[in-house]
Amino acid sequence: MTVSKRLSRTAIFAGEHIAQQRKMEWRLAAAVFVLEWALGIYLGYHKVLLGDAMSRTANAFYVFYSVPHRLTSMGLVWNPLPSVIQLPFVLLSKLWRPLVTKGISMSFASAFFEAWGVMAMYRCFHTLKCRERDALTIIILLVLNPYVMFYGANGMSEIMMAAAGMQIISSLTCWLRKGEPFYIMEMGMTFVVMFLIRYEAVPFALFVGLGMAIHMLVSKRERKYYPGKGIEPFWYIESTMWVTFLPLIFSVVCWIIYNWLITGNPLYFMDSGYSMSAYSSYYQDYGGILSAVAFVFERIWPMLIPFAALLIARALTGTFFRYETLIMVFCVLGLSTFTTVLILLGKSGGYVRYVCYPLFFAPAFVPYAINAAKEKAATVVTAMSVGLLASALVFAWGFSQSPMFREDLFLNIPANSETVAEYLNSNCRNSKVLMDSYRTYYIIMNADTPEEWVISCSMDFEDCVADPVKTGIDYMVVPQIGSYGNMDALNIAWPELYNSGADWADEVASIGEYKIFKVIR
Repeated sequence: MTVSKRLSRTAIFAGEHIAQQRKMEWRLAAAVFVLEWALGIYLGYHKVLLGDAMSRTANAFYVFYSVPHRLTSMGLVWNPLPSVIQLPFVLLSKLWRPLVTKGISMSFASAFFEAWGVMAMYRCFHTLKCRERDALTIIILLVLNPYVMFYGANGMSEIMMAAAGMQIISSLTCWLRKGEPFYIMEMGMTFVVMFLIRYEAVPFALFVGLGMAIHMLVSKRERKYYPGKGIEPFWYIESTMWVTFLPLIFSVVCWIIYNWLITGNPLYFMDSGYSMSAYSSYYQDYGGILSAVAFVFERIWPMLIPFAALLIARALTGTFFRYETLIMVFCVLGLSTFTTVLILLGKSGGYVRYVCYPLFFAPAFVPYAINAAKEKAATVVTAMSVGLLASALVFAWGFSQSPMFREDLFLNIPANSETVAEYLNSNCRNSKVLMDSYRTYYIIMNADTPEEWVISCSMDFEDCVADPVKTGIDYMVVPQIGSYGNMDALNIAWPELYNSGADWADEVASIGEYKIFKVIR
């Protein structure tokens, strides 16, 4: 057989192998997506509708259900992608409202992103020449973890952030091993996606960039690109960082400009009345750094089990004392460290889900660890499998026994929202109803004619809040004073209204935390 024929057959075989791998990627992603979306629909119909997830759906809902129809109705506080991806479902909900009110659209979003993260991990396994059974073992154990399954189905943005992080780590590890510029460009575009999901993309980028800088300073392969000494290494690092992070920087600048042009405040997303800064007064003081660390550790330790398994595997395979281990520490623990600082400063509520990322990021490093271990790859797979199983058992116990790990189940949509909506639908038709969507978003989503109501994104909302009588308001829905009810615009403008009423408004109904007032003209 001639050399040309052998090369041709090799190329054909390689092409067929890649084609089979791509098919498997899509099949695996599709299976994860269907599993999670089905679970999300089941949860939605059994009243497990988490408030933070549903509020993202509500932001998309306002685009098509408030007048005038415009994208800015989804607001500028929360990152837009979790809401944007639900817009087609919101439009179709004009034909069948349960697409949004039962969490079908929001579970689609979280299931979609989890499937993307799984696909990224699977591709990384094959890019780094890992065995198929090893890839499937780690991925299946991760996907079937109760915590991963719950968040992949419930529409929360944490799983979307985690999926983007899994893609970034997969691209990073391929770049560490192969050095091809495609991977840093892939990282750059994924950081844009991550920022459109959550603001934590910025600190995560800093930790990833630190890891990249260490690699470029230490790696023999990278040093070939800057043979000189002195400042030349830093020029090389700087140029690589610009390629990687310029898309993210551009996105952040655009977001600030949009906030400035639309609201007049470039930092509206940070310091408005609906931002995380406005929540700060409700956060607990944990009493110093030791107490804050103890508070975080109590919540994060199950998430750290897979990372501990990864470090043990590197120790057993003789790869622990390499600089890549430090990169893993930065990438896996970086966001948790950032969250700990926020908790210490009283800028974060410290929910378990805020520190969940090591559970996702540590397994994403397994392909690299297997590749580095060479003939001891089985040790890495065994250690991570044990770690993922142990973490799964902890969460299986936690979801049934621990109030701390079940906290999101208690952070459901505001109680009695549907009852209030039913009352308004029956008794206040063809009326101009005023409410701040901060606590009433699920009431609005269950309204028959939300286009007739004045809500936070309405053009005349501020005028109506300032003078309900003059602006022709017929009814107002006011949440209870205290806790988050204090952030409601009506309670801010009329602090005595909820408890004492007003001479221009009669209370006509009290349902749970809400009171409905009829405006007297």
